[in-house]
Amino acid sequence: MKIINNPPTFKAVFFDWDNTLVDTWPILFKATNVTLKHFGLYEVSMEEVKIRARLSSRESFPKIFGDNWKEALAVFYQAIHENKNDIKLYKGTMPLLQSLKNSGHIIAIISNKKGDLLREEIKQFEVPTDLTLGSGDTPFDKPHPEMGLLALKQLNLQPSEAVYVGDSITDWLFAKNLNMAAIAIGRDDYDGQLLARFNSIDESIEKMIDHLKMKKYHVDSVI
Repeated sequence: MKIINNPPTFKAVFFDWDNTLVDTWPILFKATNVTLKHFGLYEVSMEEVKIRARLSSRESFPKIFGDNWKEALAVFYQAIHENKNDIKLYKGTMPLLQSLKNSGHIIAIISNKKGDLLREEIKQFEVPTDLTLGSGDTPFDKPHPEMGLLALKQLNLQPSEAVYVGDSITDWLFAKNLNMAAIAIGRDDYDGQLLARFNSIDESIEKMIDHLKMKKYHVDSVI
C-alpha cells in the first residue's frame, strides 16, 4: 500500500463481519463442537475452528458431514442463534463506522454468515450500513466474487472506488477476485504470513481510525 498525505480516494468501505467488527470466536467454537457432538464426531480445538473458518460453512460442511451437511448447518446456526447475546463488538467498531458515515463513505457488510442471521445481529447492535449481504443471498459465498459484484452494482460503484476490510485469507481472495484493495485487521491470533498479502494491516480497529483521521489511506493497487 502506498501512503500519501492526500485524502482517501475510495468512496465505500466493505467489511467482513465475524472477527473483523465483532468477536464471535467463542460462539463459533461452541457451535462447531455442539454440531460435531450432535453427529457423534470428535470435538476440536479453537485453533482448528479458526482454520475451518477460512472456508464458508456451505463449502466446509459437505466435506465434514457428507450427506448430512444441511442438517449439520441447521444445528450449527441454531447454536449460534441461541448464543447471539454473547457476541461482542470489538473496541472501536462503532467509532470507526460512525467516522466513515460522517465523512460520507458508503458502508457495506459482506459475510459468509447466513444472511438472515447476519442482518439480525447487525440490527441487534444498530450498526450503520447501506447494504448487508450474507450466505444464501447469492448462489456462491466468498471468496467467489458474486456477493461483491452484487454490492458494487446495487451501490453503483466500481471496484477501484471501494476497499474490503477483513481478517482472513478468504477475505483477501475475495478482494483479489474483485480487483479491489484489501485491508486486514491483524490481531495477534492470526497467521501473519496470510495477512501479509493484504494491501495494509492494522493491529486493531483503533489503529485504522487513527489512519483515517490522518487521511493516510490511499490504496492504488491490488497485491
